[in-house]
Order: sequence, then C-alpha cells, then structure tokens
Amino acid sequence: MNFPASVKNLLFEEGIKFKDDYGKETISLGTGIIPIIGTARSGKTSLAYSMLEWVIDNTKRDIILDSFPQAIIDQAFPSKFKGRIFNHAFIDIAKVDRSSVWLVDDTGASFNSRDSMSGNSRTLSKVAGILSHWEQTVIFTTQLFSAVDLSFLRYTALCPLLRRVDPSVISQERPQFQDQVRNSNYMLGSVSKEPYFRDYYFNAKDETICEAPFPKWIDKKYFPKNADMLSKPMKYHTVEMKMKIIGQEPKKKKKG
Repeated sequence: MNFPASVKNLLFEEGIKFKDDYGKETISLGTGIIPIIGTARSGKTSLAYSMLEWVIDNTKRDIILDSFPQAIIDQAFPSKFKGRIFNHAFIDIAKVDRSSVWLVDDTGASFNSRDSMSGNSRTLSKVAGILSHWEQTVIFTTQLFSAVDLSFLRYTALCPLLRRVDPSVISQERPQFQDQVRNSNYMLGSVSKEPYFRDYYFNAKDETICEAPFPKWIDKKYFPKNADMLSKPMKYHTVEMKMKIIGQEPKKKKKG
C-alpha cells in the first residue's frame, strides 16, 4: 500500500525525512487537512481507512475517530490498531495532546456550511489555522465541497482527493470547484474498470490519477459484518445518539 508524497507529507509525523514522487528527499509537514470528496458508495471511507492503516504501519501517531460507535473500534479493526485507535469527539480536539490523525466521516451532515451554530462547524473554522501547533492531521469525507464551511477549505496545508461525484449534483457544488470535479470524473472514467470508479481516485493537489488501495479487512467478501460496520458506522449508534446527530433531542420518558 502506498500513497503520493503530497498525502504522506501530511500523514507522517512532523520532521520525518522521506522521498517525494521523484526520488528527492524532503521533510514531512506532519499536519494539515485531507478532504475526500465523492457521492455515496464511491469509496470515500475505504480510502480513508487505507490511510489509517498506512499511519499504523509507518508512523507512531495515534488514530482518532470522531464520535464513532465504540463497538466498531472494539470489533471491526485489525489487532494492530489496538492501543493506537481512540473514539473522541472532534469538538474536543483541544484536549488531545498527542500527534494524531483524525477521521471525521460523513461531514455533509455534521459540518454543514449552512449550520453556522453547530459546535463542530465552529470548531472546524477555529482550528483550521492552528492544527500545526497541535500536530494534528484531519481526514474528512464529504459529498461536496459545498457541504463544508469555506473557512476550513482556506487552510494552506490541504490535499483534496476526489472520488466519483454524481454528475446530477455537480451543479450544487461551489462554482470555483465545479470544473475540477467534472475533470476528475472524466479522468477517473477514462481509466476505471469498476462501478462508481472505486479503483482510482484523483489527487487534486498534484492533478494526478492514483490507484485506490482496498485492504482485505474491509472487504465484505471476507468480513461481511466488519465491512458493514466500517462502511456505515453511524448505523451502529444507539437511537439516542442517532437523534442527537441529526439535531433532535430524544423524548424523555414520562414518570409513572
């Protein structure tokens, strides 16, 4: 499993010497934001999990999943993740004191740009410029750039990765990103041999097409239960937590 130097630059700890895509030695930044954009079933989350496995295999950084059901951490990840993967709310990122890589999944619901009052949205806007001080890298998935507050996307250490975006929704994308998304779809379609172009992704930082890794431990052919848990993590929350995620308060039981 391998990733382009522009991705590894953000996944490594700060100050690690490594070779770029042309064999030249460089030093990792070790902090930044990796948005993964694509419509449902395009392979956003599987690509994110592949990055987390790369972090486990190649760094000493912790992995933090934003408010995932604890059962998924306990049951669905390989044993090598044990002791290095944690469940923590992104809104409490300031409490984390170790160099870490975050996975913030399905941010279209949690970080909607129109929901300016949500705690997570405010956190994203505030931390974008100071992630480097805390030695944090954030991987997040979303269906469109338009689902995320622009202040987050203005962060300089940014490496967007694009999966397939349904052509019918591209018109809902921010104008400055529409051509890039259309170009990505065209390039992915020209090389892909799988439904929804899952075998490749477009690295917008380098403007290159890259083969998408797919670890066996998230393959439903071998581990159907784990694969379902990992591909649809919010499904495994309690009813109370599901209601909280969509902004509803569970009804309190009447006494007596």
